[in-house]
Amino acid sequence: MSASKKWFAFMATMLFCAQSALADVVAAWNFNALVEPVPALLVADNGHGGLSLADFSGGLSSLVGTDVNAVSGVLAGQALTVTGLSQNTKSLVIDVDTQGVNQLQFSMAARRSSSGFSSLLVQVWNGQLWKDVGAISASTTQWQSHSLDLSSYTFADNGSLRLRVQFSGATSSSGNARIDNLRVDGNLIPAPGAIVAIGAAATLGVRRGTRTNETEAQRPQSTQSETTPALDKEPARIRAKKITKKPK
Repeated sequence: MSASKKWFAFMATMLFCAQSALADVVAAWNFNALVEPVPALLVADNGHGGLSLADFSGGLSSLVGTDVNAVSGVLAGQALTVTGLSQNTKSLVIDVDTQGVNQLQFSMAARRSSSGFSSLLVQVWNGQLWKDVGAISASTTQWQSHSLDLSSYTFADNGSLRLRVQFSGATSSSGNARIDNLRVDGNLIPAPGAIVAIGAAATLGVRRGTRTNETEAQRPQSTQSETTPALDKEPARIRAKKITKKPK
């Protein structure tokens, strides 16, 4: 492999690793400090964002949570719990600052009682209307992590994101659903200066590789005659000369 190709491969690997390392939590709620009465607005425990519960008419409490889908290092604590028939079609709304971030992902842990909310519909606001992202069906027996890809909603990249989770399907006044470790993740967008620096380094590497190749091409190639004495294929023949004396 030529020097320039090796340099390109090296820079591509470095750029890929750098972008992978930029994945980060944009905003997350672990509800571990949740107390009753549950406030109408909860600030993100990690990152920057707000979670509004203003749409609910009661039915909010805290129950035992989980570490499923938790941000690294966060232990199990409390979980946000929604209970009762009157909360069907009610929604929680989250607003997240996505400046400098793209490739967004939404996830949370959830479980429910047998008569609890069977559907948690996640929607995204595009500036004019709510668009369905996907519905989450929580287990009645254990905590499970659920994730939805938001990367196709590029209008939310590098600006702001508004999501809502609508609760429906409860069949009794005691039916409930618990959610925990709700989070939005994304990739940090590299600063333009970093991209320029990488490009410049790659260009310099190519130029160095080209000069090296040119120098090697112009360098005279050694031959056998320069390193090893020439050998006669046949021995030299010594011819006897006859000497004739002329009479005086």
